Amino acid sequence: MKPLELSCITGVWKTALGILDENMAGIGSDLQLWFPWGGVWRGHDRNGSLPPTDFPDDLAKPGVTRFGGRFWKAFSLNGITWLLSIRAPMSASAGMESWEMPRPAEDSLRMLGDFVRLECLLGLTMKILENQSREHIGHWDRVRNLSVAIGSEMGLSVRELADIELAAMLHDIGKVGLPEELLAMAGPLSAEDRKKVEAHSLIGSAMIREIPGMEMIAEIVLSHHEAIDGSGYPRGLKFAEIPFGSLIIAVADAFDAMTHYRPYAIERTYHESYNEIRRETGKYAPEVLAALERVLRRLGILEAKPLVGTSEDW
Repeated sequence: MKPLELSCITGVWKTALGILDENMAGIGSDLQLWFPWGGVWRGHDRNGSLPPTDFPDDLAKPGVTRFGGRFWKAFSLNGITWLLSIRAPMSASAGMESWEMPRPAEDSLRMLGDFVRLECLLGLTMKILENQSREHIGHWDRVRNLSVAIGSEMGLSVRELADIELAAMLHDIGKVGLPEELLAMAGPLSAEDRKKVEAHSLIGSAMIREIPGMEMIAEIVLSHHEAIDGSGYPRGLKFAEIPFGSLIIAVADAFDAMTHYRPYAIERTYHESYNEIRRETGKYAPEVLAALERVLRRLGILEAKPLVGTSEDW
């Protein structure tokens, strides 16, 4: 299975690696930072993520190890073993032995450690949840990536983007609590069945709220079908009452449906679908819609047609 990577923390990786690279400049170069994922190691350098790799067990033991023409140093933070690796001559051995993690880098790695746990958990369960909820393949991935792109365009902080990305990934998780026959229905639903489907926001929020520290994410999931004029569900909230992350996910979720799951989706440009969602006045936040248009322009796809059937659109 391809490892999941949360796009919202790219900046945190760059910050941590930048601090470490500068701090170790007198010892070596070509810095790499690795952490365990399943039975292999995942790594990053200044250019991005590295291919998952199986390293010898000795590299994770305390102290400095020489392997593959590089120095390796293992250290533990927040219960996660990290491997720091640099390319350096044998004469750098003493400097590597005495080197200690600078506090700013340690703070960044503690934050990364929290996300590593979430990535491992989510990466292990997303396919199962996608199948159980009968969700369209790739929908959750596109919604989370588009939500983060909109949030970034609006200047949100790393922590806010992290909450939005996780909530976007989990926005329909409550569907796993609905009867299978209800999820398999095609065509218009009766009022009673629609009410049952709409309960997925409440179910999903309750599931997420069981995890300590996920209260805000649960609140965003609960409210992602609310409308700014109060016509949404499950609580009929109005603009100022709706979490901002919910306003973003509502737009990303609806836009993905328009561009991938309507009969005419493949025939229309993103711009045509954007104009349709913009006409639904009273439902979506105008500033979020404006940010969506800027994202589409920046990506150069506003006048393009969607690649229906792939999860790699965003």
